[in-house]
Amino acid sequence: MNNKQVTQAACFGLHWLLIPAIAVTMTLWPTVSSGLEQLQTDAGDTLLNLYFLEHAYQHFTGSTILNPDQYWSPNFFWPIKNTLAWSDHLLGPSVLYGAFRFLLDPYQSYVAWLSLTLTLNYLSIRMAAQRIAPTAAATWISMIALVTAFSPAIIQQLGHPQLLSLFLIGPILCLCHRLIHEPTEDFAISSWLSLASWLLAIGFFNIYICVYACYGTLICALTHLGRRLKIKNLIIKNGKNLTRNAFALASIIGTNLVIYWPYLQTLKTFGKRPGEEILTNLPKPLSYFYSSNFWLLQAPWSPDNPPPAMVYGAEQELFPGWIVLILLAAAIITSFRKSQTAKNGLRPWLWVIAAMVLFSLSWGGFSAWPLISKLLPGASSLRASSRVAMMIILFASPALALASQHWHHKLNQTKATLAGILAMTGSFAGIWAIGQPSFSLQQWKKELNALSSSLNNSECSVFWYQWSDQPPWRAQVLAMHAQRRTGIPTANGYSGHFPREQWPFTNPSGHNAFQWIERAGYRDHHETRELTNPKSWCVATRTADGDISLRDPADIVAITIKDVTNILYTNNEFSLGSKHRNLYLKADDQTNKSRWLLLTRDNNAIASDRGDYKITQISQPDPLESTVLITDRNVKQGIQYVWVVNSKTGEFLSQTMEAYPKP
Repeated sequence: MNNKQVTQAACFGLHWLLIPAIAVTMTLWPTVSSGLEQLQTDAGDTLLNLYFLEHAYQHFTGSTILNPDQYWSPNFFWPIKNTLAWSDHLLGPSVLYGAFRFLLDPYQSYVAWLSLTLTLNYLSIRMAAQRIAPTAAATWISMIALVTAFSPAIIQQLGHPQLLSLFLIGPILCLCHRLIHEPTEDFAISSWLSLASWLLAIGFFNIYICVYACYGTLICALTHLGRRLKIKNLIIKNGKNLTRNAFALASIIGTNLVIYWPYLQTLKTFGKRPGEEILTNLPKPLSYFYSSNFWLLQAPWSPDNPPPAMVYGAEQELFPGWIVLILLAAAIITSFRKSQTAKNGLRPWLWVIAAMVLFSLSWGGFSAWPLISKLLPGASSLRASSRVAMMIILFASPALALASQHWHHKLNQTKATLAGILAMTGSFAGIWAIGQPSFSLQQWKKELNALSSSLNNSECSVFWYQWSDQPPWRAQVLAMHAQRRTGIPTANGYSGHFPREQWPFTNPSGHNAFQWIERAGYRDHHETRELTNPKSWCVATRTADGDISLRDPADIVAITIKDVTNILYTNNEFSLGSKHRNLYLKADDQTNKSRWLLLTRDNNAIASDRGDYKITQISQPDPLESTVLITDRNVKQGIQYVWVVNSKTGEFLSQTMEAYPKP
């Protein structure tokens, strides 16, 4: 091997292997460095995705592979059927996950799948950028792929890993470049079929990515149509491989019909997302300068330093990163300074980016998105509309690559190497997250093992996991994993939708959950299974020692926690505190000194925030009785309610209203 071949091999290893490997390691450092004792980002959506991946793997490698009902009706939200279509199917990601799962355990396979997905995203964008701008320096191409594929706005979605399978965007960008740059007659019918095939193939991975990729493509297609009308050329050729591309598109359409038919049934059950909710969640002008506070190079504004204008709605941390903004500014300047840019497609791409940003913005409640979304099938069902920003960032990579063809200086090899190192160092700094959120996977697995072991040794036909000192979503997902392990259905569940008729998501009470099942109001909205014998139903609770206790749902089990977030009232006998927006009572005696008791009314937790009402007194008239009087006063209205509460179970028993002098 001569020196030239060695240099080429080294460059290939650097740009195609080493750079993405470093980026993935940096991104997943809290998980990797802990040896999987920690996992990013939280025990909610992260492990919900793992549940769906493992469910798909077990289904397609097991005896149920020929029974689609078993796939679409996993045993959570029991006794309701067809609940998988309430959230992401993850069929595409499960193929990659399954390849690792043959050799690794579920948690290792999840991290391996996530690492591969992030790597493929980089490779896809890099290949597209290199093909679109073949004369650009390799360093620029790698830098652009790195800062877009690992942009803070995208890596922010580690907590929603179903959104990260972005590696089919590369071919779409190449075809879109042909749309807006090549002679119009060169984009033949076969090219349109190929573009449609790539777009619909994304549906095998995630509906959000599919719809927003269609959005970017729509802007490019309108640009192409404008060019045709301008030159009055409406002739379209058949092109090469027409039959092959038509067959591929027909196959993908058929596959998507099979996948999304259950989702159409879900749409009938729950309806479209409210238009106001979608409008509220669209990007705001300052959202692109707003990020979480764990990035090394932070955005101008963050939750600790909110912007002067209000940024509201879900998932508004859309900062693309300083390097992307700097490169984009350089691309805009280049488009004005270099006359050749009109020929290489840079200016049309900048117009595409501008249109994508403008039409998806929400300005004081006004947006063009409701009109644009009518051209995008499925857009009316996507609640977190701010996620369109991920696609805008990826669609910016062709413009950056085209502009970089003009960014070259005559430097000797040493200076060129140093400049490349500095550029890549700055790029890595722009995507470096410090102190990313993570949770103890070790503790979570310990709790799951205890719950699964207890259920396996029981005769329960269905269970509800009654939690205490943890957020509802954590307990719901943990119960789902216990269901998958044991095969015992659970009434718990977590998804993009919840059962109709006020399903008790935030109420931990197993007694209440099974009462809800027996009332059966949900049967008017959902297809259900036959109920098993209620005598075999179980409520699982975790003791202070970490053991799992199984009880009959008829037993009302007091729900306690160790600590509260805020103390709202205290005297020599009792203290009242709040946590997760619920009220907790503690009797300051030897028997209950370290535990806080959840207060409930009609099997629902009593909220700690009740407007102008404040707790002003707690007393126990008779120490031999288990009743406590709690005074809830509204000074503005001049009234107060005296609650009668069971001090052993936390149940609200009754109340009396009294007048109170206004100030």
